[in-house]
Amino acid sequence: MPSARRAPSRSFRFFAGAAVAAVLLAGCTSESGSAGALQKACVDSTTAAIKLIAAADSCGAGFVEAVFTTEAPAAGVDGADGKDGADGADGKDGADGNDGANGATITNGATGARGPAGADGATGATGPQGIQGLTGPAGPAGAPGADGATGPTGAIGATGPTGAIGATGATGATGLTGATGAQGPAGNSLLASKFGNNTGGAHDSLAGSCTLGTLTLTAATYAGEGLVADGRLLSIASYSALFSLLGTNYGGDGYTTFALPNMSDVTPNGMTWMICHQGTFPSML
Repeated sequence: MPSARRAPSRSFRFFAGAAVAAVLLAGCTSESGSAGALQKACVDSTTAAIKLIAAADSCGAGFVEAVFTTEAPAAGVDGADGKDGADGADGKDGADGNDGANGATITNGATGARGPAGADGATGATGPQGIQGLTGPAGPAGAPGADGATGPTGAIGATGPTGAIGATGATGATGLTGATGAQGPAGNSLLASKFGNNTGGAHDSLAGSCTLGTLTLTAATYAGEGLVADGRLLSIASYSALFSLLGTNYGGDGYTTFALPNMSDVTPNGMTWMICHQGTFPSML
């Protein structure tokens, strides 16, 4: 029958713990400590747990101190580099970051001053003649122009027909008898019997192609050419052309009447002086 297993004694646990502490201290000092450095370990006397402390510190109650001097281990030959491991799977994309704040708005600068005008370009060639457009509406009538210069006086028209003779006015009062004139010179007794007898027998007639104011002597007893030159008064309104030639040389007031010359005393016996009252107005050269 096998014997019962005995529990290790306290002393054995202490020395085993100290040995383990030494091994651990040796491993630590080989990696992080310097050669020949003093190391201190605290071994729990109950559980054999080990903790490293600084050389100047104490372990306290319930711990056994173990002090060691470490030696630098000989450097080994570097082993060959191991193969690179396989690339790990790509990690998941991170969450999108928050939108950044909007940048400051840039305002437009002030408009610059206008530059000087460029020189005029050369005149282009004249284009072809366009088709004639439609006639536009007539424009408004212009202002009346200035009066033109007076044209030359036209020829006097033919004298109109003689109007009807008006009624004879009342006979005015007889004027005072004038003084008797001086005795004239003695006449030519040989010619006195040849003039002034049986004259003015012709009648007034329409003139033909005579010249106004011209006297003609006719031997006809029916009619001559024009009016009998017997000193009668005529209306200026009715015979204005003849009045413009005779005026009041033979009588009349010059306003409404004028007189024909009286040719009775110088008319040969049996003849009549006629004056042209309708015809061509005389003109000077």
